[in-house]
Order: sequence, then structure tokens, then C-alpha cells
Amino acid sequence: MLTASKWLLIIGSALLIIGSLARFAGINEIPFTGWTIPCPVSLLLLGVGILLFAIGSKAFKK
Repeated sequence: MLTASKWLLIIGSALLIIGSLARFAGINEIPFTGWTIPCPVSLLLLGVGILLFAIGSKAFKK
């Protein structure tokens, strides 16, 4: 579970970095989707990654 959370956090963070660079370049929407930046998918990946990390950590089990 911790491995999955790490991958989700890495992918979600990369998407947010790409979104930030796109916003800095003046692109406010993802082409062909109509989604604004930050993309809901990247926020979902980050949220699920944090949730899995919390559930799988030792502090949560005590």
C-alpha cells in the first residue's frame, strides 16, 4: 500500500508541476478537455496517495 501511495504522490506531483509551468506560460485549460489547471485528476491522485500513505503508515496503526 505504501508503494502505491508513493507512486500516486509522484505522478500527482509531476502533474501539478506541469500544470504550474503551463499556467506560467499562459495556458489556462488542458486542450480538448475543458478542464482548468490544476487538473482534477492530479488532485485526485494526490488525495488518494496521501490517504493511502496515512492508512499504511505505522502511526495510523497504533
